Amino acid sequence: MSYCVQCGVRLEEDLDRCPLCKTPVINPNVPADARRERTQPEHIEQAISRIDRGYVLRLSIILTLIPMLAVLLMDIIDGGYTWSPYVIGALALLWCALAVPLAFRLKRPYLYVALDVLALCGYLALIAAMSGDFTWYFGIVLPLLVLIGAATLLMMLIIRRREMLKLYRAALSLVLLAAFIVGLEAIIDLSLWQQVALGWSVYTGIPLVILALMAAALQHNKAVKEAIRKRLFL
Repeated sequence: MSYCVQCGVRLEEDLDRCPLCKTPVINPNVPADARRERTQPEHIEQAISRIDRGYVLRLSIILTLIPMLAVLLMDIIDGGYTWSPYVIGALALLWCALAVPLAFRLKRPYLYVALDVLALCGYLALIAAMSGDFTWYFGIVLPLLVLIGAATLLMMLIIRRREMLKLYRAALSLVLLAAFIVGLEAIIDLSLWQQVALGWSVYTGIPLVILALMAAALQHNKAVKEAIRKRLFL
């Protein structure tokens, strides 16, 4: 049985950091080889950070263009452009989702999300154009994608605000989730009945807003907050 030298929290044998104050734990009873194994993921992350991103970009473009040209050639041989645009669009969508984060290192990942949403909007617009019907696209798909993209960006912005207190971030996340649910029902109502008649989303959103207010209020009650932290190791 051991305790943290900084805050006195009881520690499990396999912990290398205190779960409460994050103070490093050095246990002399643990062999040195085991301690080295714990640090191995850090070496792996350093190796990943040294990847030649220019090479990854060129290789991903080549590996994406080859199947694109292959399916286009097969479609031309079949006598038209009946199915190859679907495959080419799907490959381009996968390239945006998988290759771009590896090839371009950005401090803020918001552009990745925006690019993925735009790529998905473009691919579904291609499907609508190939089918000759944009009703479903503009009626529900495009507004839904914009809503999901905006909610994702805002959620990432809230989570990445390290200077903001945790309970305030949790409260804002709950409010954002409630707003997303209300927006989802509004989009569905407009697509089906051309009018907004909110119902289930309000009943779902009200408890979320109440929980958000409780989290914000708890932030001001230091005694209760410290008791919860010590109980849950937060």
